[in-house]
Amino acid sequence: MKIKKRVHACIIAAILGLMVGCSGGMLSSVPPSLFKFKNVVPYDGDGTGGWKAAQVVILLARLSTIMPENSFCHIEVGVPEVNRKGPVSNAYAQTSSARSADTAGREVLRERLPTSMLCRRFRTAMERILRGYIPGASVGTFTRDDLPRKVFP
Repeated sequence: MKIKKRVHACIIAAILGLMVGCSGGMLSSVPPSLFKFKNVVPYDGDGTGGWKAAQVVILLARLSTIMPENSFCHIEVGVPEVNRKGPVSNAYAQTSSARSADTAGREVLRERLPTSMLCRRFRTAMERILRGYIPGASVGTFTRDDLPRKVFP
């Protein structure tokens, strides 16, 4: 019963264009702590390089005139350990990823796309936005099996 209420609250939030998701029945944005970055390619200390990634499942939801629509999107975010701007801390990667997810979610939900297109469009928008914060970042679907997966909400 609690899960149903949370999903309905998420749908209402998405209709208003305020959030990507929600938790505990309260409206909220994607928390940075959801992105648990793990080093997958060590930085060798020469110029730019290294790579860390995080995996998240994010619910995108919207209410249609016929029925509620939602899509669980599998998101894998990858960022360099060091890019042309310098070292990328986990805290900065987490905050930038959360901001990018929030912005991309609002942008994509306004487009009124069919649910079959939501996740692909969300990942594309999130990557474009995230690269503004972290050059070289990527956003795609799950490709690795060795990362912890978090779910939102």
